[in-house]
Amino acid sequence: MALKDDKEHWLNKKGEGVHPDLIRADEKIKDETVEKLLEKALDVSKTLKDFKLEAYADAEDYFSLLLQNYNLDAKSNSKKGNITLENFSGTQKIQLANVDRISFDEKLSIAKLKIDECLHELTEGSSPEIKTLITKAFEVDKKGDVNAKKILELKAYEISHPLWIEAMRIIDESIEIVGSKSYIRFYTRENVTDAWKQVPLDISGV
Repeated sequence: MALKDDKEHWLNKKGEGVHPDLIRADEKIKDETVEKLLEKALDVSKTLKDFKLEAYADAEDYFSLLLQNYNLDAKSNSKKGNITLENFSGTQKIQLANVDRISFDEKLSIAKLKIDECLHELTEGSSPEIKTLITKAFEVDKKGDVNAKKILELKAYEISHPLWIEAMRIIDESIEIVGSKSYIRFYTRENVTDAWKQVPLDISGV
């Protein structure tokens, strides 16, 4: 419902009070529609959040039991890494993944200079496509951050030039772990010969 002042006038986007009788019927219907759908969206979001907590708890309880069966202390092995659980028939699967969020320190700039030197020496033999991909890898977003995935993809290029090899080593040294995020995904299939189909649940943000 729209915000109201002490006179029960509806507040518009400028913060001005408008008498309800002066508001068009379609505007009132739109206001009701937004309120109704948003209320349902918040309920769904809460349901997803509760399910996410339940799913993690159940999966971790099972893994803790597994640790006990192998005489391992659950507390000392709290960092479980990636886990895949399948049902007995191999038709349902749950994946829990811990993904590190990485950044790069100032040595990344040094690596870029080394790569520039390498490309300069290989000007005649290197393709324009590779030069473009490498240049784009170091582009920054609106926050001034590089795309970590694109930087790490550079390591897949089979370039044996000493400057390139040194640049890749410097990139490795520049990596910093700035946090991690956990994901849980659900998959199903009719039988073991079929491809897995992910259950469409976006619960990473709740």
